Amino acid sequence: MRWLTARRVLTRPPQRTAPAEPAADGAAEPRRNRYFDLLRFLALVRVVIYHASPLIWLKWFPSMGIMFALAGALMVRSIDRSAGQAVSSRLRRLLPVLWIFAAIWVPVMLWHDGHPAHWVDADGSAAPTWQLVFWLLPIGNPPGSQWGVIGWGVLWYIKTYLLYVLLSPVLLPLFRRAPWVLLSLPFAVLALVETEIITVADWWGRTIKDFLTYLGCWLVGFAAAEGVLKRTRLPVLLAIGAAFALAGIAWLLGPGNDGAAASGASPWSLLNSDLAIGLFYCGAVLVLMRFSLPVGWLARAPVLDRAVTIFNARAVTIFLWHGVALAGAIALVGSDAWFLWFPLAWAFIGAAIVLFGWLEDFAARRTPVLVPAH
Repeated sequence: MRWLTARRVLTRPPQRTAPAEPAADGAAEPRRNRYFDLLRFLALVRVVIYHASPLIWLKWFPSMGIMFALAGALMVRSIDRSAGQAVSSRLRRLLPVLWIFAAIWVPVMLWHDGHPAHWVDADGSAAPTWQLVFWLLPIGNPPGSQWGVIGWGVLWYIKTYLLYVLLSPVLLPLFRRAPWVLLSLPFAVLALVETEIITVADWWGRTIKDFLTYLGCWLVGFAAAEGVLKRTRLPVLLAIGAAFALAGIAWLLGPGNDGAAASGASPWSLLNSDLAIGLFYCGAVLVLMRFSLPVGWLARAPVLDRAVTIFNARAVTIFLWHGVALAGAIALVGSDAWFLWFPLAWAFIGAAIVLFGWLEDFAARRTPVLVPAH
């Protein structure tokens, strides 16, 4: 169980694409971009492997940046049709799936750890009981017990995604006026936060930091959908992406490592700095979202092709339940030997897809199926 540390769980989602992230447009999208589907599949696989392994370098693969960028691109298309419907449809797709997870995991934590007033998180701090409301409307991190962090620790993503959705009708017109200015602004503010020129604290402080960290990736999705990336000459775009990524590395090895140096943590861990994560991921997804590489070979690998389809259609289910699956597999096997419990964890993830995945269809007003076929 030592690999499934609370720190790792709590760390930190113009062509048409298929349903995938918490707010995918489902059947409303008539065409699929299989390159984007493949990116999201790889991002989800990396999330599972990262939370199962001690390989800290896996954090350098921009999984969450990819998921936020793809979601941002889809949001543009929906807002252009109807801003109100774009927001309401995503709330409809996201919240019921979260509520079912809460209806199961909150009682489990109550059974194991008692009244919420006695819960403490991975840092040993307790949240006020009133914050249980965040399990219904996650504008802050839903509280949970230290033991239960393997389940609730990933909900920072749901919270951040929801905030982007709610603010996108305002952000998109601003982006269209000054795309590169708006893309850079979150990092300027986050630098002020990390240097404590601007002070943030309590639950809203963590929410602000998460929001600023990945906003650049969400706006890269805007840029992809608006054609900004395609209109930018490739050498220039590569230079911009490299500048963002190198700025993240420079910050990580400079001011971003102040806390790590004091605690003896590795100076090469992206976990040391939100700003380093945001800059590096933004630079990476700027390049990844610029291309639409041919992936026709997927059709010649039917098992992989089907896996990509399932992961895209059940992204929320996989993201919510993979931590519980990992912990359950380790507990059942009773050994830290990964070759024994890791395959079982994937079997548990598959079971979660069958048991709960159809809720994503129901929430999206599609015909529910146990396993997506296309």
